[in-house]
Amino acid sequence: MTQAFTIQQYQQGLLHDETGCEKAVQYFLEKIRAAQHLNAFVEVYEAESLERARVLDEKRKQGVPMGKLHGVIVAIKDVICYKDHRVSAASNILRKSNAGEGFTSLYSATAVERLLAE
Repeated sequence: MTQAFTIQQYQQGLLHDETGCEKAVQYFLEKIRAAQHLNAFVEVYEAESLERARVLDEKRKQGVPMGKLHGVIVAIKDVICYKDHRVSAASNILRKSNAGEGFTSLYSATAVERLLAE
């Protein structure tokens, strides 16, 4: 996973058991940790991402057909709502709500729902 690749190449690797979703998530989590000093991410859903990757790997091994974005790792900007996750939109009001913990979204944006469903 050290070179650039397309979604199609990645999914071919998944089909031929050359890689796995969990392995891909771990790779990108390491990249995020290495660049943590850049403050590029407000929040990283490490445990949630790894669990979802394990589920996807298991479904694929059971023969469940892959969706178009199966196993693709995405980052969600902090202006897009993701249910039960913080959203700040670079706003001091949202960052300081809920007793200083930041605003937690009550719903997921349609775009997020569609990404997760695919």
